[in-house]
Amino acid sequence: MRVILLEKMRNLGNVGDEVRVKSGFGRNFLIPHGKAVLSNENNRAVFELRSANLDAAVAKNLMEIEKRKEKLVAIGSIKIIANASAEGKLFGSIGAADIANQLNNEGADVRNKEVQLPTGALRYTGEYTVDVQLYTNIIVTVKISIISYES
Repeated sequence: MRVILLEKMRNLGNVGDEVRVKSGFGRNFLIPHGKAVLSNENNRAVFELRSANLDAAVAKNLMEIEKRKEKLVAIGSIKIIANASAEGKLFGSIGAADIANQLNNEGADVRNKEVQLPTGALRYTGEYTVDVQLYTNIIVTVKISIISYES
């Protein structure tokens, strides 16, 4: 299936690129979420007319993302206080939602899905670095200190 991308997609292409994707991915994800349209003569003509508007929308979106990035860089590091054993093992875990909530409390604008935890939830006290992916190529590293109530 060939589609025209309406937004930049990691590992697929940029806005306006005509790419070949598996039918299910295009039909069930890209097209319903407004990330792409089916590639045909009519849609190519419509895309050419809309490309200026799409470029403006992408530029506006990037400006908003840059503002969010500046807030994250200004925060730099956060502390999360959690209940832990004497050995430092947490009673529970710290996940992406907990990190996003703490960052939002500090003044950032972060969504849960933007917090990257490649090894899963954090289960011990200590210092960690976590990537927050705001856009396909805009990643901010945040330092997290997890401390127990008694420390």
